[in-house]
Amino acid sequence: MTGLFLGLLLGFVMQRGRFCMAGGLRDLYLFRDSRMTIAMLIIITLQSIGLFILIDLGWAKLPSGDFRWLATLVGGLMFGIGMGLASSCSTGAYYRAAEGLVGSMIAVFGFVISSWFIRQPDGKQIFAPINAPSLPDASLTQTFNISPWIAVLVLTITTLFLVYRHLNKKSFPIPQPQPRKQGISHLLFEARWHPFVTATIIGIIALLAWPSSLLSGRVGGLGISGPSAQLFSLVTEGKTGFFGWAGYLLIGIFVGALIAAWGSQELRVRSPGWKALIKSLFGGLLMGVGSGLAGGCMLGNTVVNTAWFSWQGWLFIPCILVGSWLVSYFTIIIPNQLIKKSEA
Repeated sequence: MTGLFLGLLLGFVMQRGRFCMAGGLRDLYLFRDSRMTIAMLIIITLQSIGLFILIDLGWAKLPSGDFRWLATLVGGLMFGIGMGLASSCSTGAYYRAAEGLVGSMIAVFGFVISSWFIRQPDGKQIFAPINAPSLPDASLTQTFNISPWIAVLVLTITTLFLVYRHLNKKSFPIPQPQPRKQGISHLLFEARWHPFVTATIIGIIALLAWPSSLLSGRVGGLGISGPSAQLFSLVTEGKTGFFGWAGYLLIGIFVGALIAAWGSQELRVRSPGWKALIKSLFGGLLMGVGSGLAGGCMLGNTVVNTAWFSWQGWLFIPCILVGSWLVSYFTIIIPNQLIKKSEA
């Protein structure tokens, strides 16, 4: 049940911290706002330092297998486009669905269906040519034949530099409403959480997931793509494979976000309209296929696989950036340019 506990914490923290990785990448492109990008580096760095310590102690193991480079490229691009259409990544869609956002519920629905389909014989056959090409070295440390601690050192120095530079930028105070709660209740359900604080907590949760899941016989860290596929099998076929460590993690994420939304009085049903709902559905479908091809979603690849310097994780990032930015360009930049021209 450790998966359930960590899921509860993760869902609560992501909801209260408004930790949206998709929004962070969009803001980097549209507004040159790097806060969420640096926050993701904090998660990766904390997890990477702790992970290799746990491996040395024998409390964690790294996944094995070849690097399916073409599937990662195609899957990452599809996931990025889907993320842009749904206005959230798959994990973000889960916690926002818990808040009552109908668009996120639809995105989760599409993600669950396509995550299941791509793992079925028909789905595997369709994408077999993409899944076939592979390379033997799964990580950057293998390819360059260096100690993982050298990579950890480089990552840590880079992250510390970016954090220091950002915190020393001139900033302006953001007006805050008058507090209605006090003490712990105010901190948990009302106070504004800094992205770096949220990232630090998520990094610790992500690190704890490695030894926790290993105790159940599962090698890996956080991830929701696989259990999302198993959820569909549970609902449609009654298969109980969902009820493992990762399945309980997924339940915990939803329930934790639900508790956070209820406590912060953000739990209410909201619908963006049919046009946005259709985009969310297609976005969820693309994210499910993309994560299936790339071997993980935004959480599993961008946050977890990068921590052990896998090629899959680090190649996934530029692919989702391109996909997400393409959607932003065609749905935000170009329409705004046309409006300005018509007003000129």
